[in-house]
Formats: sequence, C-alpha cells, structure tokens
Amino acid sequence: MYVLNKITGQKQTATITKIDAAEISYINKTRRFDFNWNKERNFHVYKLTAEDKEEPIGLVSVEERSQDYALEIRLLAVSKDNIGKSQKYSRIAGCLIAFVCREAFKKGFGGFVCLKPKTKLEKHYMQQYGLQSTKIYLITEGENSLKLIQEYYEDQQEGN
Repeated sequence: MYVLNKITGQKQTATITKIDAAEISYINKTRRFDFNWNKERNFHVYKLTAEDKEEPIGLVSVEERSQDYALEIRLLAVSKDNIGKSQKYSRIAGCLIAFVCREAFKKGFGGFVCLKPKTKLEKHYMQQYGLQSTKIYLITEGENSLKLIQEYYEDQQEGN
C-alpha cells in the first residue's frame, strides 16, 4: 500500500495500525484532524502513516455490524495538511476505505462496507471509489470492494 507524495511525485509506503484511547486523545490535542475523535474510543480506530513518519495522515473509525454482515465506517478523516490543493499526500482516503473493505472480507461479510457521508463528499465517494447510494448510506461490496483493495491495497503484506 502506498500514498503518493504530491511534492516529489514518489510513492511512499503507507501503513495502517490500530490505535488505543491514549493515542486517540493525543491525536485529538494536535488538532490536525477535524472531529472529536475521543467519541470514537469504543470503536476500532486506525491510523494511516507514511513511511518513516510517526504522525498519522489519515484516521478511520470502524464499527462491526454483525447483524447486517457489514462494517460501517463511522468516521474517516484526512489530516488538515493533506486536504485541498496544497496537500502533501494523495490516496489517503482510498487506502483507508480499501483497508476496511479487506477487513469486511476477512470477517466473512463479502466486502460489504457502509458509511454515512457528509453531503459535500457524497458525489466524490461515488465517483472516486464506486460507492452506491441507498439514500441513507453509501455502500460498497463484492466486486467493487475487490477493485478498491487491488487499487489501493495492492502489495500489502499479509498479516498487517
């Protein structure tokens, strides 16, 4: 998995790791991300970091919805310095979404992932990542989830 350094044009290896409540509190204090991430402590929160960097550039909060055979992306955020025209890295959200798709396959959910988008991002998610609208949620499953994993998760080692 990699992010693209927009300044150098080079691919940089990216890693996704689960974080705990203490790290969530620290990240919240840095104000590098929108939203109050302390509210996500009871869910699975993961950070995406670029090679040789400790600071996260992306965060995702995931809730397992076993009754629906799905994983829900409760919150997804790219660090403020990676939004807009002056962003340093691209592919951050795609890597995080692909990671959740991969986890949904591992859990036997057929890659079924849902999220409630902010209205201004809904069209972007549909165009960029092939998500479908159910009016309440955007969803991906099966073939589309596999496509996202192949595009954004490609050479990730098993077990990470």
